[in-house]
Amino acid sequence: LLQMKKCSDLNLSRPTTDSLTSVQFHPSAQVAMTTGVDRSVSLFQVTWTGDSNPLVQSLFLENFPVFRARFSADGLSLMATSFRNKLFYLYHMTEGKVTPVSGVRGQCHALHRRNTPSNWL
Repeated sequence: LLQMKKCSDLNLSRPTTDSLTSVQFHPSAQVAMTTGVDRSVSLFQVTWTGDSNPLVQSLFLENFPVFRARFSADGLSLMATSFRNKLFYLYHMTEGKVTPVSGVRGQCHALHRRNTPSNWL
């Protein structure tokens, strides 16, 4: 049997100011990511006790309400998409670099409806 325990909110140290749109755990580190319509991508250290989950880093993407974000399979970067833009952002965590990627063509929500590519979790 699994033992379960009620923990504090993951994003208690940096709650979103609008709707939370996605949550994902890092593939290999004790880190979780939350995204929101408030244009934020936040990374939290996940503690075993669950009493607190300190904020590691928070990104603000100007004019980009985040719909969904996913870690890459190797855990070195993340990709964020939005409802309103035909671009997405890549965040290279080891470099601390945010790169907008434009030129996404097709239907408005094509990135959101398709299955995630195999190298993204």
